[in-house]
Amino acid sequence: MYSEVGVFGTTGFTGTIGFIGLVAPHMARMIIGGDHRFLIPASGILGAFVLITADAIGMNIIAPTIIPTGIMTSIIGVPFFMYLILKGKRREFWT
Repeated sequence: MYSEVGVFGTTGFTGTIGFIGLVAPHMARMIIGGDHRFLIPASGILGAFVLITADAIGMNIIAPTIIPTGIMTSIIGVPFFMYLILKGKRREFWT
């Protein structure tokens, strides 16, 4: 519970773009695995890729209007983070 409060506080303070820094390592761990030699660089690369992709989608989804990058990262990141939280709760509940 304390970690969730810390995540919410960090996200509220730094904004949704900083949220990518919290989600990218989890995404990279799901793709790469637990080997830190590859996980740490992959986290940075994946975080940059997600942020650039969110910015590109925000610029091109409604051509004359630019959707802020923070909104696009929220649309991409929040469902994934909720999946991680619910997956962890379910595992604790059933074991």
